[in-house]
Amino acid sequence: MNSSEDQERAPGLRERFSLWLIPWLVVALQRFVGLTAKRVDLNNEGFLDLQSSGRPFILSIWHTNVLYSPFLHRNRNITVMISSSRDGELITRIVKHFGNLARRGSTSRGGLRALKQIIGVIKGGSAVAITPDGPRGPALKVQGGLLTIAQQSGAPIIPFHYECTRQKIALKAWDKHRIPLPFTTFVVRYGDPVYVPRTLSSEEWDGKLQEIEYHLLENMKICRTEVRRLRRRRKS
Repeated sequence: MNSSEDQERAPGLRERFSLWLIPWLVVALQRFVGLTAKRVDLNNEGFLDLQSSGRPFILSIWHTNVLYSPFLHRNRNITVMISSSRDGELITRIVKHFGNLARRGSTSRGGLRALKQIIGVIKGGSAVAITPDGPRGPALKVQGGLLTIAQQSGAPIIPFHYECTRQKIALKAWDKHRIPLPFTTFVVRYGDPVYVPRTLSSEEWDGKLQEIEYHLLENMKICRTEVRRLRRRRKS
């Protein structure tokens, strides 16, 4: 077999143009939406305490929130775990536009190398962001990679979620992605830090996985409840 067949094909001119244009358009749109939007933060004390102290943490974000999470955490120098796909290159460029970092590889599909890389980033003192149900789902189900990273690094997991008073939901997408609209209000919530013991039995492992998933889902539920409250208040 030709060794060149083992290497990734270099992008052509059209693809290189797309890799430049699409992130530029996405960033411009997000900045416009951000200029017209309001933001409400809920329960962010634990997140801000860890951030200000410089202690590493694992920001856990459902895939439905991938689009605007870099914008909502701009210039926080968080390392984002992004898939190795071609689409991942687009996301990488958007993440870097907003003052964050990127590492490529899937933590939910047996990516041992990716797991080691991200654990090394955390042990080096940096915060990271991970989609525990990415890159292809199933949606809203925590995969084992998140738990392994927390266990091996000792860093706490912080659930994160946002919902908007004005948003479109991509109903045909597997993750039912949230697309904020102009003049919206972002309801942003952080869960309390969740620590994972260094050693776990198989039963404890399953229990901890369920516990983390519960906290992530509860965080999402609270965001949605607050959005409904704000919508009702505007109509009254």
